Amino acid sequence: MKFLKKASLAVSIAAVSFAANAELVAMDEATMSAATGQAGIDLNVNLSGTDAISVGSVVYTDEGSLTISEIALGAADGGEVNINNVIDVNAAGDLTIATTTDADLLLTVGSVDLSGGANLLKDLSLSLSLGAATTTISAAGVGDVDGVAEGNTKIVSSGTVEITDGSVDLLDGNIGVTGIKMYNGAAGTGVTVNSTMWADANALNIKTGFTGTIELGGIELGGTSIGSVAINNLSMTGATIQISGH
Repeated sequence: MKFLKKASLAVSIAAVSFAANAELVAMDEATMSAATGQAGIDLNVNLSGTDAISVGSVVYTDEGSLTISEIALGAADGGEVNINNVIDVNAAGDLTIATTTDADLLLTVGSVDLSGGANLLKDLSLSLSLGAATTTISAAGVGDVDGVAEGNTKIVSSGTVEITDGSVDLLDGNIGVTGIKMYNGAAGTGVTVNSTMWADANALNIKTGFTGTIELGGIELGGTSIGSVAINNLSMTGATIQISGH
């Protein structure tokens, strides 16, 4: 009888232990599932005013120098614009960034000058309407479709942009351009821009492609209007820009 009681007690303890372990395993699997199913990181940037981000100058110096002055980025209407970035690392180990905005941006540049005294550009103003964009940072593999050599890190971006209005003065202010627009097909439709960027032992490489229309609503030479220009269905596909030292 004592043996039966001890056996029953042992069975009961084993049963309770088994049930507890089963519950712990189930909880652990649920926890792991929740941990691996996270949506990543949201990085939200709020820009207030037309000059929310400003840079006094960027100076490139060789023997002489080139200076880009008074750069600013902000909300085109002077209010606020939110830039949302959803950041993830996918199963392949690639970093992906999905970007959206809820209002138009304004980009301005005060001037671009050479140290020898030449003014290339002044008073650039561009109102930009940005659509959704995606950026992926990854290592190129064998036979990479972008033509990047295996093992090189590449940055692949795709998104839409429309210039809804803009103006600029060029070459010491002697050429004035207003009504600058860029769109695809018709106003209100952004141009899709695809680009791949990578660096190798020889250069920084930028491969880009887009198709769109550029309008220059008004052009002045020496203060006299010479009319307008439209460049229709401008297409760039397969062009690669290489930047290297000499």
